[in-house]
Amino acid sequence: MTEPPLSVPSMFVPPALAMPGSGLPEVIDFGSRLWLSIDNYRLRERYDSLIHGEDMIKFHVRLAGRRSLTFDGYDMLALDDTATAVLLHERDLPKTDHIFANHEEVSITVAMKRQRFLEYLDTGNTGVPVVLEDVISRYAHTPRLATAVPTPDEIRLAREILGCRRTGPMRKLFLEAKALEFIHAVLEHLVSPAEARASSVRLTERDKRQLQQVRERLEASFMEGARIEDLAREFGLNRNKLCTGFRNLFGVSIFDFASGLRMDQARRLLRESSLSVSEVALSVGYSSTGAFSSAFHRYFGHSPSEARILP
Repeated sequence: MTEPPLSVPSMFVPPALAMPGSGLPEVIDFGSRLWLSIDNYRLRERYDSLIHGEDMIKFHVRLAGRRSLTFDGYDMLALDDTATAVLLHERDLPKTDHIFANHEEVSITVAMKRQRFLEYLDTGNTGVPVVLEDVISRYAHTPRLATAVPTPDEIRLAREILGCRRTGPMRKLFLEAKALEFIHAVLEHLVSPAEARASSVRLTERDKRQLQQVRERLEASFMEGARIEDLAREFGLNRNKLCTGFRNLFGVSIFDFASGLRMDQARRLLRESSLSVSEVALSVGYSSTGAFSSAFHRYFGHSPSEARILP
């Protein structure tokens, strides 16, 4: 890599350059309006990185590697080998990025502040992709995520960025142009009718019974946390049918539903106990009082301390 990483938002810092392995990640800041991460390395040891979100949307395509994401210690997404993903990592929402050892991590990520992204869309004239409606139209307390299989166009752009050998200002100009082209390619991909149809699933009566049992399981043990992979295995559902089917049947994602249960429990503790806000945060699974307060405010529209005096 020819340029050192520049200043970037805290949620977009790549793995430390001193981590064990070979190769170097690179982050380029295009004037605090757009960021590009170029990852091409291999780790000898697993690397876990805790990041608190900023109000930013990230476009990611990976050509190789294995990585998983844990949101607020509760929900996990696995990205293996090739994948395209779009993520709104909201402010103060803790995310742990797990990068596994002995895999070639080859990927690019383009990040843009959410408001800047909406300005690019020009919402009066540009349709919102069906798969991204939750990501860019709603602002709630959960991570908004869309995933897909990469298109040949996305893979081509990723390889052009990874293989760029230009230097100096011409390198930066080339990479910024390709980063914007990449965002356009991902949006064009996800707005396609085929992808929209893939976002829905047909549920049998058995599927509905299994999803009802998933709901009851979450209600009974929401404080224990739950990985999507574990729930899918326990109830005999594939990941797509579990996640999409749960949302279709109950009108809310698994993460939203479980987070709502935790928030309700937190409000009960604030109103009915003498625990401090930090103690309540810990009791419902938050390691950071600030992250808990932000999540509580997004969910209820007021702070935890106000919950004690509001009717």
